[in-house]
Amino acid sequence: MRISLNDTATARLLAFMDSRGITNPTHGLNVLVTEASLINLIPASVDTDGNSRKDKQPT
Repeated sequence: MRISLNDTATARLLAFMDSRGITNPTHGLNVLVTEASLINLIPASVDTDGNSRKDKQPT
């Protein structure tokens, strides 16, 4: 997978990585996503497209 970050996100990721001694951006992102899910910043109801099922309009 290839992703692009804006300047602000890049700076924040690099600061996060530096504070934890992480040198690999992929590992840094893995840690961020894992921690976010542990403190429920990523709802379990998010589907594979990143959309919350409860927020979808009926068709």
